[in-house]
Amino acid sequence: MAHLFLSGNNEELMVGNLLEDYVVGRIEHPRNSHYSNTIKDGILLHRIIDSFTDTHVSVSTCKAVLYDKYHKYSAVLVDIFFDHYLATHWKTYSSEPFDDFRQRVHVSFQNHWSMLPEKMKPMIESMIKHDWLKNYSEFWGIERALMGISRRTVYESNMEKATEDLKMHYSLFDEQFALFFPEMMAQCNNFLSEKGYSII
Repeated sequence: MAHLFLSGNNEELMVGNLLEDYVVGRIEHPRNSHYSNTIKDGILLHRIIDSFTDTHVSVSTCKAVLYDKYHKYSAVLVDIFFDHYLATHWKTYSSEPFDDFRQRVHVSFQNHWSMLPEKMKPMIESMIKHDWLKNYSEFWGIERALMGISRRTVYESNMEKATEDLKMHYSLFDEQFALFFPEMMAQCNNFLSEKGYSII
C-alpha cells in the first residue's frame, strides 16, 4: 500500500510503481519502450523507495527482531507490517479520506487494464475484489495477506504465523514506522517535485 500512497495523485505513476515488480533490468531498455514516460517514472520511484527502505536504520531494527525466525523473509514482513501502520495511522499522513484513496487506486488500475502484464492481472483483480488495502488495518487482514505470500514461497517461510510477532512487538514496530515514514515521504516528495508532479 505504501508504494501506491507514495505515488501521489497521478494514476500512471501509481500504476508504474506497482508494475515495477514485473519489469526486468533497465527502465530504458527497448523491451520497455511501450511504457509512457510517466509509467517509467513510477517504476523509477518504486526503485527509489526500495533502496531507501533497504538502508534505513528503522527498517533494519525491525528486521533484526524478526530475522532469527524468518531470515530473508523478514524484509517482506516489515513491508507488510508498515503497510498496516500506514492504514491504521492514515489521517496522520494524508488529508484524503482512506475510502477515497482506495477507490482511486482501484479506478487507476481499471483505467490502465490493457497495459498490465497478464500475470499481474489476477493480483489486481483480487486486490479490488477483496479490498486488500482496507484489510491491512486489521490483524486478520495481515494474516490473510501473509498466508497468500507464504503459499508462493519456494521454501517453508512460516510467514503465515508472523501476525503473532506483530502483536508481540507492536509498540516497537509502531515507533520505528513513525521514525521511518516521514523521511520516506520527504524522499518521495523530492522526486515528485523534481519531476514536476504534485507532491503528497
